[in-house]
Amino acid sequence: MQVDLHMHTGYSADAAYPQTVEDKVRACRAAGLDIIGITDHLDFYRTRGPAENRDAEACLRDARAAKDAAEGIEVLVGIEIGQIHADPAADDFVRGHELDMVIGSLHAMPNDLDIYFHDYEHLDCDAFLQEYFDQVLQMEAHGGFDVLAHIDYPLRVMKHGDYVPSFDQYMDRVEQVLRACIDHGYALELNAAGLAGWQKRVGPPQNILYEYRRMGGERISIGSDSHTLDTVGRGVRDCAANALDAGFTTVTVFRGRRPEQVPLTK
Repeated sequence: MQVDLHMHTGYSADAAYPQTVEDKVRACRAAGLDIIGITDHLDFYRTRGPAENRDAEACLRDARAAKDAAEGIEVLVGIEIGQIHADPAADDFVRGHELDMVIGSLHAMPNDLDIYFHDYEHLDCDAFLQEYFDQVLQMEAHGGFDVLAHIDYPLRVMKHGDYVPSFDQYMDRVEQVLRACIDHGYALELNAAGLAGWQKRVGPPQNILYEYRRMGGERISIGSDSHTLDTVGRGVRDCAANALDAGFTTVTVFRGRRPEQVPLTK
């Protein structure tokens, strides 16, 4: 099965527009994908209302319509919730909608500034990463989602000058995150967005995937994190190859918020 369980349409504020759900499904079918998740953004914050989605209700309506009409491809209705622990309205939204899957992401720190936009040249990067892991652990403890997304997000954006970000010196914190992921039953996401950045590879780093497997992790998810029509399925074969190398044989697909295992193929 070729799966891509993390992608965005024109309903996400940072995705190409116009880009309808129908456009996305058509591109995915042409790319030979078997199962896809439409998972547009809905980020929550501590000091302001939700954002990062142009119309969450319309997005879900279109995704459900695409799910019902799909032929030759399975469409899952999802949402990517950012900072689900930051605002009780996030839980209300999830409880109030019929969804196949909820991706839990940490995009913004407690100051409500996206990790992408911090001035790392003038920050204490060690302190920043320690706080990042604290926030991920708080989000995991809060729950309400199914897939723990792109835990290596800071590594994509923190590089500056001679500083090359790495989690190698923070494996004790990474292990805390992985343990919580396993204990809460989340699927750990392999995300291909790093292919487009300085890393030129999918994430998380392979040593983290090895550690997750060693600790007893069984559930993984795979996503291109596509924000344009021409990137659907990007890197999903690389993700699958990394997962197989680490000893995984299945990928977890959530249908109606219930996990099901499908065979993992390159």
